[in-house]
Amino acid sequence: AIDEAHCISQWGQDFRPSYLKISDFVDSLGYRPIIAAFTATATAEVKQDIEYSLKLENPFCITTGFDRPNLKFEVIRPKNKLSALLEILEKHDNDSGIIYCSTRKKVEELVAELKNEGLSATMYHAGLDDDIRKKNQEEFVYDRKNIMVATNAFGMGIDKPNIRYVIHYNMPQSIENYYQEIGRAGRDGEES
Repeated sequence: AIDEAHCISQWGQDFRPSYLKISDFVDSLGYRPIIAAFTATATAEVKQDIEYSLKLENPFCITTGFDRPNLKFEVIRPKNKLSALLEILEKHDNDSGIIYCSTRKKVEELVAELKNEGLSATMYHAGLDDDIRKKNQEEFVYDRKNIMVATNAFGMGIDKPNIRYVIHYNMPQSIENYYQEIGRAGRDGEES
């Protein structure tokens, strides 16, 4: 069973290189096991690439709806992004949330601003030492910090049910990335 199967195609080379070795691993077994691949976000092109990479022949595919009625979407164009962000965070004072930034530098700048405002924030990006990334991730997952400021390197495999908001401080790279990232909110079914 392969979860987050889009990593085989779309993100595998950047974030999960081990996904690119799954097919070789299967070939080394000496028999062909039944393979199940799961993903919440894959375009038709990515689905085809998954099938090709895993050497799936005429696989059974099921696609469920993308509708998440508990999620509210909003676009704002503030004159001052930081001020607007602080207003939103004030409304979500004790809630867990993720703020995505496009660069490591922006993550570090923004988390410093939020900490300077007395907010419980931590950060995650691929440039941090493994130990620091793990510590910061645990602080967020276990509710010791309620704001995670991160690049899109954060989130894969995170199943924290009480994330109430996801904010894109900068535009995501694609609509697929956007959907993957916002899907981390409201996994407990509550309004987010």
